Amino acid sequence: WGCAGLGVACGANAECCGGFCGDGGVCEVYTGGTPGPTNAPTPKPTNVPTNEPSKNPTSPPTTSKPTNAPTNQPTDGPSNQPSRSPTLRPITPMPTDGPTQQPTNAPSSQPSKSPTAQPISLAPTDSPTHQPTTAPSDQPSKKPTKTPTSQPTDGPTTNPSPIPTKLPTDQPTSSPFNSPTSKPSNSPSLKPTKTLTDAPTSEPTASPTSSPVPGPTSSFPYGNGPFVTLATSSDLVTIPRPPVPSSSGEPRSNCPHTKAGLLSWHDHSTWLSGNVPSTGDDVTLPSNSKVIITRSVTQKLGVITVPSTSELIFDENVVAPITLDIAGMDVRGALRAGSETCRYLTELTITLHGSRPTDLNKYGTSSMAVPTYKGISVNGGIISMHGKQVHPTWSRLSESVPAGQSYLLIQEQVNWKAGQEIVLVTTAIHDSRAVHENEVLTISSIEQTPVPGVGAAIHFTAPAAHAHIANNGYQVEVGLLTRNIKVQGSASDSEPTDPDTGSCTGQWHHGTNFAPCPWKYKTGFGGHIMVHSGGRGYVEGVELHRMGQTNVLGRYPFHFHVLGNNCADCYFKGNSIHQSYYRCISIHGTHGTKVSENVAYDVSGYCYYLEDGVEEDNEISFNLAAHIHPVSNVIANGNGGQTINPFSQSKDLILPADVTASGFYLTNLHNDIFGNAASGGWSGFAMPNLQSPIGVHRDVNMRPGNRLTKILDGNTAHSTGWWWGHAGAFYNGGTLYYSNADATLLEYNAGRDHNRHRSPCLVDKCVTNNDCSGWCSAGEQAWFQLTNSKVFLTASPGLNSWTGRMEVSYFEAHDVALGLEALESGFGIDNFLVECRSGEEWVMPGNMHDVTANGFFWYDTGQEHIITNAKFKNCGARNNDNVYDSSPTRGCDTNSGNGCKSGSSVWSFLTHSDQFTPEIMQATASITYENCGRRFRLYDYANDPISTVSGRNQNWLDTDGSATGLNEPTIIGSGLADAGRWWHVDDDVIEDPEG
Repeated sequence: WGCAGLGVACGANAECCGGFCGDGGVCEVYTGGTPGPTNAPTPKPTNVPTNEPSKNPTSPPTTSKPTNAPTNQPTDGPSNQPSRSPTLRPITPMPTDGPTQQPTNAPSSQPSKSPTAQPISLAPTDSPTHQPTTAPSDQPSKKPTKTPTSQPTDGPTTNPSPIPTKLPTDQPTSSPFNSPTSKPSNSPSLKPTKTLTDAPTSEPTASPTSSPVPGPTSSFPYGNGPFVTLATSSDLVTIPRPPVPSSSGEPRSNCPHTKAGLLSWHDHSTWLSGNVPSTGDDVTLPSNSKVIITRSVTQKLGVITVPSTSELIFDENVVAPITLDIAGMDVRGALRAGSETCRYLTELTITLHGSRPTDLNKYGTSSMAVPTYKGISVNGGIISMHGKQVHPTWSRLSESVPAGQSYLLIQEQVNWKAGQEIVLVTTAIHDSRAVHENEVLTISSIEQTPVPGVGAAIHFTAPAAHAHIANNGYQVEVGLLTRNIKVQGSASDSEPTDPDTGSCTGQWHHGTNFAPCPWKYKTGFGGHIMVHSGGRGYVEGVELHRMGQTNVLGRYPFHFHVLGNNCADCYFKGNSIHQSYYRCISIHGTHGTKVSENVAYDVSGYCYYLEDGVEEDNEISFNLAAHIHPVSNVIANGNGGQTINPFSQSKDLILPADVTASGFYLTNLHNDIFGNAASGGWSGFAMPNLQSPIGVHRDVNMRPGNRLTKILDGNTAHSTGWWWGHAGAFYNGGTLYYSNADATLLEYNAGRDHNRHRSPCLVDKCVTNNDCSGWCSAGEQAWFQLTNSKVFLTASPGLNSWTGRMEVSYFEAHDVALGLEALESGFGIDNFLVECRSGEEWVMPGNMHDVTANGFFWYDTGQEHIITNAKFKNCGARNNDNVYDSSPTRGCDTNSGNGCKSGSSVWSFLTHSDQFTPEIMQATASITYENCGRRFRLYDYANDPISTVSGRNQNWLDTDGSATGLNEPTIIGSGLADAGRWWHVDDDVIEDPEG
């Protein structure tokens, strides 16, 4: 991973593998003892096929359709039996004019195949996904993975697949630290892990599991735990982590600063003029040259041009950091600092200067804001920057951090250093500029494996100001912000000059009314890096600070711009972005690139950004996004309804969708998106519906909103969804479209749009019919797939979708207002855990007990869903009735610390089952409850003339009686007296007194 082995020559600041750089200039070993063994368990088994799709499928990969019926097998967990027999009132049947209508055995309006209860395949193929046909093997096969372990300076000689053979395991088997010594188990896990390990496989494997190995005894009193480990960090799902880089001990190679024939920037003879460039000069490197900067350039220069035949290279200076101050750079040749096999080890800072243009327009363009203006324009050339390798770039807490504590424990070993900055992410419910509990702290020391099961202890120079949570359900993230290569905007001309006054209101949320003051923070103007016109980018281990130019089109901290399939070996990985004024990284009109293991904090606008909707086959993995803000401080602030007034494009909001700025902006799901974490923002993962591409791709014949998922797995979101009760931590909603005839001005509807729908289809109607709006028949329908996802600490739904036909498999929601909101038909939900209240204190403005603790809501239309293997914990209000559970701690009360709204219930209904012929609209199986309060509730929204909203055919088939606790097939209906008293038709009908 870039370190030098023992006895290998090293520089003064070189990092030696397991030792230090001695006085003789070679790596020596420490004599004070060896570090203790790692305490992380070996990976859990994968249960998914590793079929590799073609690079560019000729047809969209098919998505498996649901099986014919939900499973009737209950999962292990709390008994479905009530604590005592339900005190349900028998109902006297009334005479009818004819025979009683018998219910059907399955939902008649369900798709012909209903969701499978088994884990789904993550690797897309040209045929429907399927389960492995062989049992998992404990032995890996000899088939190599497609992920390269190293790449040449300009990128791999062969393009790696953008899709991993398997997703990362909880703990990779190869480690630069120490290997686990625990005895493996032969029992495979039953949960579907998605793994990308160093060891190749072709079969689903059952990797051994083990208990943590005791580590060395620490002299610091860290306590006795219990501590959260990678193996115990989730109740249900498996969240993948990136593989640990292997430590080969090989000496560095292919170092650009040691090549022969280099010309010194600081030598007069290098320059045709005979003079070294001076203050204000625009500089062009000599043609056919490689120019090296070996020390700081003290003059502030204009624009540096690197011709197509030349290279600008940074040397490693072990005496003092290298600094370079410029107005911009035009890279037509190559810009280099280190290489993949020769990581840059000393300090380098490039500072970009320039004031905000005064002629910007509503399209975000300006005559001044050319790509080289306060930016590095990689114009057909190569940017190849490789700072010190950091692993991991972020981790999660092993133990809660109380306010006033000056250290934290994390789950993984790290190679971070004293003096570096970290961000300790909030675990408050609300996160905005005005009210947040994120903390930037400076490391004072690090202790590896301080107690058994813990990766590292990070001590910092000042105590934490706020509490940060870690429990076995969820843990907050800790990210490293510092890198040894830094590209930044100047402090004197980058920061916004129009801050929020802090005195504005908007909509009431949970008893409080405040909002960002709109049309503020419009003037941020940092630096930017743009790879375009056939350029290539290989950037890792770089810190981007004060970057991004608010509402300037294409000027983001890092931007892959319209590279098509020509940058498939490019990457942006292991970097940090903080204090960004416009996004983090944009993948724009580019396919097959990799964005991985980055840390982003304090960002205006969508952070990880698929720009026009055409971007496919990219990998977005293991990234952290935290503390995300709306552009120009304009927020989509909704009330209790399902609609929000549309927002229009303007000079101060060139992308109106930025009113719902979130960590991840996924306009096209045909990408590999896994292992990411989002905190803050309007939502965590925004999946807007684009009926057609936008921008320079507006005439492309495709419908981004209908493209099928490839991999959407192992992602988490928290501390989000505050500004609207339907803004889920995962939000499958919002429509972006052109509002004028010449398709130049965009409009964004953040809420429910009845005129624009998604329809995932196995047949691409844009291609076969040349009509993207063509009807997708029943036999052609597909389902979006979301697997192994977790949400927590949100006063809104864990997931909300205005689009149906979605398979949600392995989904956890903790400390939420509502587990999942499915507002269109065709959801298949399997392995579903909702813990409405975990017992942790909620930190939020307003009244915490105004937030519901609901499990799942059957709405008035589009209820055709199947839910299997679902568990609800601490959901529903604790009221005077105790029909199903008499525990004094059941559900939640209205206390101010972690209570809930008094009307909360596990299951909620919005409509009736009345005089019309009942139709089975939904079905469940294997439902369990743990310490829940009120189980069922009919919401009576419209009292006059009929107490329902719209639909009147609410019927629910409890296939095994586990939802009711009756433990036999049961039909559940709802209605008040004006529904026609249909329940009197049968003397076996019983009434729930709480409903």
